[in-house]
Amino acid sequence: MDLSIFIFCAGVALLILVLIAVCDVSVEGHKRPAPPRIPCPPKLIMAPGMKYQRLTIKAIIRWEQLREKSFSLMDYTDKEDIESLLYVMYITSDKSRYTFEVFRQVLTDERFMNAMSSDLGRIMEIVDQFRKKTTVSDLGSTEGSPEYIGSIVSTLIMAGLDAHYALNEMELCDLPLYLEAYERKRKEEMEGSRMWTYFTMLPHIDSRKMKNGARDLIIFPWEEEEMRKEAERAIREDAARFEEFMKTKKTDYYGR
Repeated sequence: MDLSIFIFCAGVALLILVLIAVCDVSVEGHKRPAPPRIPCPPKLIMAPGMKYQRLTIKAIIRWEQLREKSFSLMDYTDKEDIESLLYVMYITSDKSRYTFEVFRQVLTDERFMNAMSSDLGRIMEIVDQFRKKTTVSDLGSTEGSPEYIGSIVSTLIMAGLDAHYALNEMELCDLPLYLEAYERKRKEEMEGSRMWTYFTMLPHIDSRKMKNGARDLIIFPWEEEEMRKEAERAIREDAARFEEFMKTKKTDYYGR
């Protein structure tokens, strides 16, 4: 075969191979990407050794954000409330991230739902042993809507409580202890500030007109409550003494 013909054929073959490769790349680049698919949570979440262990404050805050209400309004007979609580406990204790709707697909399996509910009941029974005989709503204001646990914890954190401990390690039954300590510290600071204000003003005022000392400058709400309780106690004692007086006979005081 003539050498020039051989070179020409080889060049044509190479050109054909290049065109085929370019067409493959072009077709591959125009393929429609596969739609994203979020897998369901693996059912291994309820495998032995992977059960729910604790109800953290972070989970409670996530529940309040999801349900848009205070945890004190948690209704254990409400399916939405229970499913939401199981969900936030899952996402705060596991590195996986699934939406609530995806997570609920797992709950359609009655076995897993029962197992999770059993774990939740066990956790609440353990925590309830250490809880004061008060409701969660007592942690916040008694006026208006119940206080959110998230709001209370945020206040304690800003006051100096370690954020990691408060969110991940502190139990719900421990929250009143820190709240009482915070309230006590706040009262002492406010009363101390009032006292120093009183001492600063003392050289410039007639102290004889201030019979109650620093309290004449301002009376705090908790002091008003103490005064009210003291007045009620005095009234009860007076009423008891009056009843005792009415039960006595005149001969006890006067001779015949």
